[in-house]
Amino acid sequence: MATAPASEIFSIRSSFRVPGLGLLVLPAAPAAAWLAAQPLHTVLGLALHRPGQPPLPLPGTIEELAHADEPPTRALLLDADPGELPAGAYLEVGILEFPHLF
Repeated sequence: MATAPASEIFSIRSSFRVPGLGLLVLPAAPAAAWLAAQPLHTVLGLALHRPGQPPLPLPGTIEELAHADEPPTRALLLDADPGELPAGAYLEVGILEFPHLF
């Protein structure tokens, strides 16, 4: 199984809550090549960076979102509810381990 490079940055285009599942975060264009290369549902260690706040470690999975008449888009599903993501927020991918969670 391939992994995301250490300290890969995931720039956020938008996000929305999926009730009962978490926060789905869509990448800003262009999406990182490693995101498309990973199998769906791959679990990643993430750090959410928000301006003026300390990084928030959390797990997430690679998912896919499809709209009618558009190709599928890869996204990250955060297993947490960090609240609204302000402008300038981003995710750091592949740097954390959560052995007690998986």
